[in-house]
Amino acid sequence: MDKSWMHSDRRSKAYEFGVEAFLNFAVENLLTTTHIRCPCVKCVNLKLFGVGIIRDHVYFNGIDQSYKNWTFHGEPWEATTNASRNVEEDDGHSRYSFVSEEIDMDDNDFGDFGSDPYEFANVIGDGDQPVYPGCRKYTKLSALVKLYNLKAKHGMSDVCFTELLILQGDLLP
Repeated sequence: MDKSWMHSDRRSKAYEFGVEAFLNFAVENLLTTTHIRCPCVKCVNLKLFGVGIIRDHVYFNGIDQSYKNWTFHGEPWEATTNASRNVEEDDGHSRYSFVSEEIDMDDNDFGDFGSDPYEFANVIGDGDQPVYPGCRKYTKLSALVKLYNLKAKHGMSDVCFTELLILQGDLLP
């Protein structure tokens, strides 16, 4: 499917036709619901809406430029865009090690959760907790995802991002 419209001016006919083609594609691939994930810049596939609201969001906010493989809307998932890359076990690497290579990570970046499997489960379980007591809009995980999206979208340095997280920690109750 042609996705060049995603980079077009939102006032252009190419963008208009592209949005309609995308919405038709998404509706055709709906399984059980009338609501689909919104791929706009603000919702980043985290919120579900009807087609009319998604159309408005994509026009007003723009579509998330990083959403190249429409897996949330029925397009088959592709492990990689480079066909020559082997994602199966190869030379002792895990089948998804290419992800770490793409974003310049090494084993030290994954953190050390020790030998206690419950420690990692506790870290994951914290993702469902509210950011602070009484917060109903964001969980710790959704807030972190939003912050990382902002970091990536605006090219924020690691140092700046870390300082921003520390400041937010001091500001929140």
